[in-house]
Amino acid sequence: MQTFISHYQEFSDKIYNYFLYRVNFNQAVAEDLTSEVFLKAYEKYDTFDQERSFQAWIYTIAHNHLVNHYSHASRKPISLEGLEDFIQTPNDNHFEEKHEAGQVLQVIDNMQENDRDVLRFRFVDELDYWEIADILQKEEGAIRTQVSRSLEKLRQILKKNLEK
Repeated sequence: MQTFISHYQEFSDKIYNYFLYRVNFNQAVAEDLTSEVFLKAYEKYDTFDQERSFQAWIYTIAHNHLVNHYSHASRKPISLEGLEDFIQTPNDNHFEEKHEAGQVLQVIDNMQENDRDVLRFRFVDELDYWEIADILQKEEGAIRTQVSRSLEKLRQILKKNLEK
């Protein structure tokens, strides 16, 4: 029990942020989904393989829960409307940086789902390649390749946008 509590304390904010970016920055929905994921994890904690990464395990549960949430709700996952409220910098001198970050995230939002997912797992959720592979049930090498290709697609889109 104590171990689960320490895992909860370590990962609850990360899972909340994972959901927040994927539910149109709706804080109430993100909070509900986070609670539901940790309840599921608690109920199944005795089946958790202690040799495995808890982070990869909890993100897998969160990913599957989000898929179920959207399949039941018949909604399109992830939109970055309202992002400007969540991109915070220390002072107004960073307005351009905030604006650029928002533009990059909007481009990512419009990418194909597989590109969008790996980029968010890697750069928003800051997961390692092997953790992403575990969550998506793919080989680590395939994830590295997918991230690289997705980044190249992102660069090309951003380059085209700058030329306009």
